[in-house]
Amino acid sequence: MNAERGTLNEEQVRGILRHLPVQLTFADEHDVLMYWNVDDDCDPRYIGGDVRDCHPKETLPTLERILGEFKAGRRDLAEGWREISGRFNLLHYIAIRDEAGDYKGVLEVSIDLTDYRRLEGEQALPGW
Repeated sequence: MNAERGTLNEEQVRGILRHLPVQLTFADEHDVLMYWNVDDDCDPRYIGGDVRDCHPKETLPTLERILGEFKAGRRDLAEGWREISGRFNLLHYIAIRDEAGDYKGVLEVSIDLTDYRRLEGEQALPGW
């Protein structure tokens, strides 16, 4: 894959996506769930189906609003956070657009910040 700042082969891309400390979900411009990088968190039957099917019913009105704003070109980012099973997650919904600005889908990025919320002081370089 040729990227803007280098080249990666397919195996490298798979390894990077698998080891990122975030959960990535991508649905295309037709709201079809195309990708989820966390194997143990996504039932494979959702891939290829409507992105709404893998969201809790109580979140659907917000999801519809986000998708509508992205498709209309009024917004490119929606952020929020939630606690699930004692874990604190930061959520980013990002409109993916082509070079012409046409909507191509939505990327959901979920970051578990639970352990980071406990940090104190400073550790400028990674420690062991």
